[in-house]
Amino acid sequence: MPQIELADQLPGPVGYVLAGGASFGATQVGHLRALAETDITPDFVVGTSVGSLNGAVVAEDPGRAAQRLTELWAGVTRQEIFGNSLLHAVNMATGKESAVKNSGLRSVIERAIVARDFSELVIPHTAMATDFDTGRAVALNEGDLVSALLASAAIPLVFPEVDRSGRRLVDGGLVANVPIAVAAGMGAQTIVVMDCGFTVMPPEKNDTYSARLLRTAAIMTSQQVRRDLEGVTDRTVLYLPGPWPLGIRPDDFRSSPEIADRTFGMTMAWLHALRPQGPGRYGAAPTDALTRDEPLPLPDPASRIGS
Repeated sequence: MPQIELADQLPGPVGYVLAGGASFGATQVGHLRALAETDITPDFVVGTSVGSLNGAVVAEDPGRAAQRLTELWAGVTRQEIFGNSLLHAVNMATGKESAVKNSGLRSVIERAIVARDFSELVIPHTAMATDFDTGRAVALNEGDLVSALLASAAIPLVFPEVDRSGRRLVDGGLVANVPIAVAAGMGAQTIVVMDCGFTVMPPEKNDTYSARLLRTAAIMTSQQVRRDLEGVTDRTVLYLPGPWPLGIRPDDFRSSPEIADRTFGMTMAWLHALRPQGPGRYGAAPTDALTRDEPLPLPDPASRIGS
């Protein structure tokens, strides 16, 4: 029996939304471990970048996804995915398409999931990518699964673009990092959001080029989240909490187990107190406190925000 019974209070269909955020995706492991203690089950999943990978595991094996992802994330390293920093510089200086090959990322994807085609998944899954020529969001939900996940996570200049059906695809985080509106458009009446907290990248004391670039991307991403939330006030949105800001770089995987544990504890406390009372947003989004340098306070789950 689940510890927390909420399903009867939530209108269906239920859509899980898993955001992008590279190593920050460890928060979603904690979210999913907590959701496994409830009777909430997704009717479909939508994910972007690392969220598309975590989401694929959910769609393939909803009952064991939390356990499988806990084991996967315990072994993921920066070296495996991003390789050698010196080689990055050489590749960029010599005009290579990208700083990093996607062979390491492919290895992680193929280790994470058994399925190789969307049709093999237990529940529907959509991986968000960006058409690099038109700038439009592209929803990938059929055909080859591995290439779709590679495309969804193909950070421009870092990883090579992925060609699918003649389209040059890159990271979906450029246009739909937290694809709330996509889930709503697919008919979700309850949207469970697993943000990674990428939008609260704090200013670094050593104001480096890379730190400024990351914060610029975070500010741009936050605008998409705010727009999406403004358009779903007629839905029940559960915005699960996280220990934001994480205080690490999004390519640093060393703290993944600790981040997952912290997120699990926060989310369990939040879900125990949750009392849904109709449409509206329950829980704070990282974008609610973009400029804060301390963790967001645990929100009152019984209070709707902006409803």
